[in-house]
Amino acid sequence: MRSTLWRTVAVLGLVATASSARAETKLGYGTYLPPTHVNNTVGIEPMAKRLEKESNGAIRIEMFTGGSVAKATAAVDSIRDGLVAAGMIVDSYVPKQLPHSFLVTELAVLGRNSVAMAGATNEFNLVACPECLADQKKQGIISMAHYSTAPYTIMCKPDLRTLEEFKGKKIRSAAAWSIMFKSFGLVPVNLTSDETYEALQRGQVDCNMGADSWLKSYSLWDVAKNVLDTTIGTYHGGLLWGMSAEVWNKLPADQKAMIKRNMPILAADVTFGYLAESKEVRETAASKGVKFNKPGPDFSKAYDEYALKELARVKEEGKKKGIKNADQLIDTYMALVAKWQKIDEQEIKGDKAKFAAALQREVFDKVKW
Repeated sequence: MRSTLWRTVAVLGLVATASSARAETKLGYGTYLPPTHVNNTVGIEPMAKRLEKESNGAIRIEMFTGGSVAKATAAVDSIRDGLVAAGMIVDSYVPKQLPHSFLVTELAVLGRNSVAMAGATNEFNLVACPECLADQKKQGIISMAHYSTAPYTIMCKPDLRTLEEFKGKKIRSAAAWSIMFKSFGLVPVNLTSDETYEALQRGQVDCNMGADSWLKSYSLWDVAKNVLDTTIGTYHGGLLWGMSAEVWNKLPADQKAMIKRNMPILAADVTFGYLAESKEVRETAASKGVKFNKPGPDFSKAYDEYALKELARVKEEGKKKGIKNADQLIDTYMALVAKWQKIDEQEIKGDKAKFAAALQREVFDKVKW
């Protein structure tokens, strides 16, 4: 049944044409994100065009955006069960299926350098974490390219700046941020990012946590006119290209090689795409009536004090959830963050091509798929 399903939904076609012996592959890609999202516009779509060109039309990617096929909370199931061959996976929405990946995603509050977080997350999930690889194998997927968002902040309908003003307000949040906001006296509301616009519009939430680039990609600048001009971490739990192991294993070697070569480029494109869109949004936000407001000193102090305790909290939570070596895994990840911060400072220096090259050398030359 599953084999029939992924063929009929145009997930994978491997056919020999009458005029040529080459394999023609059509890959369905599913994401809950809208077509205008930076992940798609600077990442998946350009990669699809590159692959089609490099393969002389043998590889074609058909995108299913906006959750039309693959919902955020069912991303792993959609890939494993053959609705799509590959897709966007956010481990915060599927923590029980990818518990070891989610463990380090919970360090989101500590994120500062987007490039370093993306580099560390790729190396951790693809090479340095055997438990992560085992989770992927169990779910029938292969993790192929991760990214980091630009630093997160808070976007609100009302003008809120001090901790006292934020208390009691409802905020669309997820994962580690929800725990932090609750400790600050806010009321976290668990919604996916694509549900945020309507929630703000209808007054279900007062604020949203996310990258300021979301003002554009989700049109939030229509409903959230006040942005806290500060950093509250980065989200690095996004898997851009999670692929069905069954589909991957059926691909010809030359097509595997082409896809693999494009993975570090994809990770770099989206990580730098977030940073570029963030800069663009900040330059144009005023024309949309959006203000960037400095946080009050009590809010900044509360955040700084909270961040100091976050490593210990995440380690303890990991052990409570059954990850016995949570301390070791988190220490490994934080060492990778330090490593990639050094690579960024000494080698990458804002150059996207150099980031892709570093990913190739440090990660993708070492993967086993």
